[in-house]
Amino acid sequence: MSMTTRSGPLRPALVARRAVLGGMIGVLALLALSGCAWPQSSAGGSGAPGAPDLHGSLVVDTEPFSQLTPGQCTDISANTVVYDTVDILDCGSPHGSEVYNTFTFPAGDYPSTAQLNSVGESRCGAAFDSGVPSWLTYIWFNPTEEEWAVGDRFVACLAIDANDRALSAPLATLASQGPFSRFDLGALTPALGVVLTATAGIVFVSFLAGYLLLAASLATLFRKTGIPSWKAWVPFLQTWTLLRLGGQSGNWVWLGLVPGGNVVSSVFVYIGMYRIGIAFRKDSGMLVLGMFLPFVWAIILGGRDEQYAPELLAMHGYPPPLEGYGSASRPAQF
Repeated sequence: MSMTTRSGPLRPALVARRAVLGGMIGVLALLALSGCAWPQSSAGGSGAPGAPDLHGSLVVDTEPFSQLTPGQCTDISANTVVYDTVDILDCGSPHGSEVYNTFTFPAGDYPSTAQLNSVGESRCGAAFDSGVPSWLTYIWFNPTEEEWAVGDRFVACLAIDANDRALSAPLATLASQGPFSRFDLGALTPALGVVLTATAGIVFVSFLAGYLLLAASLATLFRKTGIPSWKAWVPFLQTWTLLRLGGQSGNWVWLGLVPGGNVVSSVFVYIGMYRIGIAFRKDSGMLVLGMFLPFVWAIILGGRDEQYAPELLAMHGYPPPLEGYGSASRPAQF
């Protein structure tokens, strides 16, 4: 690359990171449902760390930086130090950026850094948001004080890949390809990790709260039927005991560990809940409540005014419970 070294400070790139992660969950869902593969960068090879890989790029001209015009593609990236001249690359070959807007500060005293950045962000940002693909971001270069003193107040706004990868087509072409023309999962990884962690935390807290609520409600029911209430707080033993209270073998609980077996296990739990309801003089409507709101079902049956009479099971042709006998006769084996 042909460059002319300046005597004064060189212009550093000022990067304005665009919110490329907006609607992330919706995008992930759409791609998952449509079966689309993750698009990859068209620039191959391994460039220098922190810079786009420009292997195969075609240099078509060399321009002074202050004469750049919109539509020109360059080798400039967020990690580039800009000199007096810039190589202009073919926009159809790998390139680091494309100029999409330029402007010149009005004459006057050299502005403060904050003023320069404010104007640069405003002017470059406004032009960038008018149709530029969302997976890109932009950079601009403020004039140095030495350049300002000799009348160079030029600013160029350039679009770059948000992950510092090479671009492979003009902005107009990339824009026409739609918002998923280069969807990068790598760019989403940090935010995706936060979302997944937060989701996992919410799911865990919700599960724990639901389990504790169910355990507390079953503890009142077990106590009502003469079963030690602590059994309601132990995983698996909780369901084992509920099955036996309903006259079912507790071994059905282990089917819940087999894929699809939880459906069969649930059937026997519901049969047991129906029989428990009979022992409390409840009809099948109580079972429906138990299927959808088991903690409410258990709280009602364990209430102070409810009477537990397992001998009613024999009147309906059912055997006595295997645990929580009340006044019923205990079975010989259980």
